[in-house]
Amino acid sequence: MNAVIKKATVENAKTAAELAIQMWKSHTIEELTNEFCDYINQGCGVIFLTIAEGRAIGFAQCGLRHDYVEGTKTSPVGYLEGIFVAEEYRNRGLAKNMEKACEKWAKEQGCVEFASDCEWNNIDSWKFHLKMGFEEANRIICFRKKLEDSAIGKMVTVTVDRPLGSYHPKYKNMCYPINYGYVKGIIAADGKEQDAYILGVKEAVAEFTGKIIAVIHRFDDVEEKWVVVPEHMSFSREEIQKQVQFQEKFFQSEIVM
Repeated sequence: MNAVIKKATVENAKTAAELAIQMWKSHTIEELTNEFCDYINQGCGVIFLTIAEGRAIGFAQCGLRHDYVEGTKTSPVGYLEGIFVAEEYRNRGLAKNMEKACEKWAKEQGCVEFASDCEWNNIDSWKFHLKMGFEEANRIICFRKKLEDSAIGKMVTVTVDRPLGSYHPKYKNMCYPINYGYVKGIIAADGKEQDAYILGVKEAVAEFTGKIIAVIHRFDDVEEKWVVVPEHMSFSREEIQKQVQFQEKFFQSEIVM
C-alpha cells in the first residue's frame, strides 16, 4: 500500500475533523472543522494527513507550547496534540511516519524538545508514546471545585451596547452573532464595567437579566468575560466556545464552569 503524508490546508479541515472526531468524541465535526480552520489560518501549528487508496486514513496535529511543559527545559516545545489512524490501517507504521513528520516540523521551528500527553488510563496511547521514544515525565491527577464566592450561578442584568447583528465600533468586519454588553456597577480588572456574552437569546435586545453559567478567563489579557443565559437554560463548554469563538479566537483562554 502506497501512503503519502501531506500538510492539511483550510480546504482539508473537514477531512481532518472527520478523523479527529473518532478520537475526540466530545466535540462535533463542525466544531473541529472550525477549530482546524483557525489553527491553520493563524499558523499555530501544523496538521498532517496520511492519504492512501484515494482517501485520508490518518491525522496528526502538532503545535508549539510556549508555557511550561512537564519534564522540559526549553521553550518553545513541539507538542503532539493528537494522532489517529483508521482502525483497518493500523500496525503498518503510519502513525510512526506522521509522528516523525511532526518532529521534523518542530525542529524546523527551532525546537530542541518534543512532548505529548495521554489520559492515565489510555494504555494503547501510553504504549505508542514509549514505542516512539518518548520518556514518561510525570503523572498527575487534576482537581477542581467551584469557589463559594464565584460569580457562576448568580443572576445579573446586562446592558447591551453591542446587540446581535451589530458591528464592532473599531473592527468594522466583526459582526456580533450574539448580544454582548456589560453589567453596571461591577468593575472588572481592566477598570471598566464587567463584560458579558448573552447566549440563548435569538434577537437583538437592549437589556437582559439572566444567570451566569461560565467565566471566560483570558491568559493573555486582564479581562474576564461572563457568560449569561436565560435562568433555566444551560450550555456545554463546547457550545459556549463555539458561540464566543468569533471574538475569543484572538485570545488564549479557558472556559470555567
